[in-house]
Amino acid sequence: MTRRALRRGNWSLQELERLRQLLPRSGVVATARLLRRSAVSVERKALDLLRQPLRRGPWQEADDERLRASWGVVEARLLGPMLGRTPAEVTSRAGELRRRLRSGPWSPAEELRLKEWYGSRHDVDLEVALLRPRSEIAAAAVRLCLAKDKRLKGAGVGTGTAQVRRRMPRWTSAEEARLRVIYPDLDNLAVAKELARTVTSVANKAHQLGLAKSPALLASIGRQNVGVRYGSQRARLSAVEPALPPGVADDALVVGPARVGHAGAAGSLAAGAADATEG
Repeated sequence: MTRRALRRGNWSLQELERLRQLLPRSGVVATARLLRRSAVSVERKALDLLRQPLRRGPWQEADDERLRASWGVVEARLLGPMLGRTPAEVTSRAGELRRRLRSGPWSPAEELRLKEWYGSRHDVDLEVALLRPRSEIAAAAVRLCLAKDKRLKGAGVGTGTAQVRRRMPRWTSAEEARLRVIYPDLDNLAVAKELARTVTSVANKAHQLGLAKSPALLASIGRQNVGVRYGSQRARLSAVEPALPPGVADDALVVGPARVGHAGAAGSLAAGAADATEG
């Protein structure tokens, strides 16, 4: 299959908006691949678009949130200007956050972040991103049938050890037949557990076979994900904003489009398209 040529020349407004949304959580290489631009062009444009004035003083909660969301996919030399800090300050702050890891039950919002980030980041980097120890991250990944992306290579930030990716065996004809039966009406986690596979493996094989979720299941998953994200957004806002006066509705809370992620179909099929060679 012929590889499509990279785009060159001026950036459109749509490209700039996609860059603004993609790069902080996906990194330069993945963003360049999605935008069909060179990595050099993406990094240069990101510095032009996302650079913040240099700041001093204590780190705020919003700063930590942005650092954690990008840690492990955006290098400190780029993340520093994006946060208005030097790369050395960003690396030092990540070290401080690593000393604040927590344990205990995972909230739905934490599991959603783990599903979104697990494949593209090393566990050592996820410690900072999720503020959870590696042992708990690994255990939660097994429980949720998650797997690392094939493109994830090398070692995480601050470690010389490359992470070993778990390989899935080839699908048998009996497994494929069972997948055709259960895939439309079960979320991918339930399918993965029944077939003893990772969610990524299920999503990729479903994509190859042209399978789709039923409308009823998609609607149910969408409601669940909106509920999780809405609750998480309300909690963050309530921590930094005063309560609304009595009788004033909170319609102003804007909830982004529901993402199905690894648990559902749309995000899983997107993952399947990206890594369709697994399984």
